[in-house]
Amino acid sequence: MSSRDSLVIRSLEPLVAGLWIFFVLVSLAVAVVWSCGIGEGSLERSVSNPDLRAALVWMLAHLDLAWITLAAANVYFRLVETIGLATARRWALLIFGGVIAIAWVSVMTGFPLGPIRYGAPLSLKLGPVPLGLPLFWFSAIIGAREALLRFRPRLGQVWLAIGAGIVALLTDLNLEPLAAKWRGFWFWRATAPTLPPVFDPPFTGSLAWGILAALITLVLREKSVVASAQKRAWQPIVTLVIFHAVFLFSHLMHKFR
Repeated sequence: MSSRDSLVIRSLEPLVAGLWIFFVLVSLAVAVVWSCGIGEGSLERSVSNPDLRAALVWMLAHLDLAWITLAAANVYFRLVETIGLATARRWALLIFGGVIAIAWVSVMTGFPLGPIRYGAPLSLKLGPVPLGLPLFWFSAIIGAREALLRFRPRLGQVWLAIGAGIVALLTDLNLEPLAAKWRGFWFWRATAPTLPPVFDPPFTGSLAWGILAALITLVLREKSVVASAQKRAWQPIVTLVIFHAVFLFSHLMHKFR
């Protein structure tokens, strides 16, 4: 790693430490909101003060994007520590480009994610694709890659790509029902304009995300081999674990409520 990278990392250490704590706290809030189904309607019924209610509604509207952004920021900064600023930036651009491309093509053509349409909760859109989507997949793909290399540091590139693809597929399967039915992140256009939108995800969508993650991971190569698993950052792995924990907890709460 260059001296310039080291200087950047040292200057960002206080910020990175604070971001991680903030991410964990926001993750707890997201777990409560997702699992309890807290929305604007429930706030209207339970909060009588209009100013407080308006503030809570605003926070609730931006909570999901804030959570995903914090996850991506933490993963990115830890990636810089491991592989350097230039490589981390290149990897981020590659993942962002791949995710935006597959989502954009799906909106336009209905393939491979189906005739998908993205809602407002993931905020600002890059064309038809919300910013939160590439941020989420950046965290998930890097988290999967780092987890595999943490436990199998000598794993070959092809097997690493296959493993990351499988983890990405499972991540999407865990997320999809919540994202569509409960959070309004996206839905699928019905076959006829008079029919309501579809909220049941097609399996081909999860398969597509798994294949994309595998292809991207196949080309994510480090300039130097990290000899010890202990030198790899653990935050990207824990970020992925937190994602799955929130999803699973929300599934269970919705099932038994």
